[in-house]
Amino acid sequence: MKIAIFDVSHWHFPLYIPALSDPGVEVVGISDSEAFSGERFAQRLNCKLFDSNEALLEADFDFALVFSRHSRMAGMAKRLIDRGIPFLIEKPCGLNLQEVRRIRQLAERRCVHVSVPFINRVSDWASHLSPSEGFSPEGFQHLSFRFIVGLAGRYERNGNSWMLDKRQAGGGSLLNVGIHFIDLISSLTGALITHVSAQARTFRSDVTVDEQAILTCRNAAGQIGLIETGYLYPSTAEDQRDFAFSISHTSAYARAYADQLYVKARDQKPGRSTTVEFNTDEYYPVFLRRSWADLAEGRAPVAGLREAEHAIAVLEAAYRSAAEGGTPQTVERAT
Repeated sequence: MKIAIFDVSHWHFPLYIPALSDPGVEVVGISDSEAFSGERFAQRLNCKLFDSNEALLEADFDFALVFSRHSRMAGMAKRLIDRGIPFLIEKPCGLNLQEVRRIRQLAERRCVHVSVPFINRVSDWASHLSPSEGFSPEGFQHLSFRFIVGLAGRYERNGNSWMLDKRQAGGGSLLNVGIHFIDLISSLTGALITHVSAQARTFRSDVTVDEQAILTCRNAAGQIGLIETGYLYPSTAEDQRDFAFSISHTSAYARAYADQLYVKARDQKPGRSTTVEFNTDEYYPVFLRRSWADLAEGRAPVAGLREAEHAIAVLEAAYRSAAEGGTPQTVERAT
């Protein structure tokens, strides 16, 4: 499989490299609109660094990875869809709901396979919350997730300062990391989120996206969720984030922190602890390999543009709510 990679300065791109080294995978070229890390990755992958996305589009490849600025994602996706080329595109897939909906509809009309790395869907820890483990979709009563990542300055240091500009990024911590848990709540419960209320704060005067946010939501089944996000953790290489969750289900109560998942059944028996990999970075190559397998077998992606569209609809409702002091908002449904 010949792979083209667009805009490799995105902070997630290095996480995919293990999969790109698999047998039978050839990276034919990369591009770097940010002109930050392209040369380094071209040397590491032993491939050509193209002068622009447009030049790379003319290369011969079978599958693409898209890591462009959020404000440029939809345009890049449209070019690939027009050529009928399957691809993986990082969330949020566009700057707003209108853009994401447009490329979703176009991809469906053209029957182009597009996957979106909502990595929690392929994580070991989420598998412990599946029906096979006794967590039926209808049994969830309350789902609460906290995901606090590194300070806003990390985006400036790694060549992605545009992430702090709402005009380029579309949103901050709630969009960037909260989107994964919006998708997970819908995935675990099997019901789309219908109503939200949110609060958000920004601390740096030169930052125009949220550095802290809290979202409460209710889905079509009446189940309630809570998502707390932030660019607030004093992150280091060995200690990158604060990730924890607690979940109430009719069969059990589950909570997690550090590397421990604790589940206590409703039958009053002693709970059990399991060591689980909660470093979410580990699941990006897993998701990419799953995307290739889905494509090869003719299956729909485990997560794609329709899931991204719903997540963005929830986020836009959340940002409307935050702008109005937390007033509840109805989530727009896909058409």
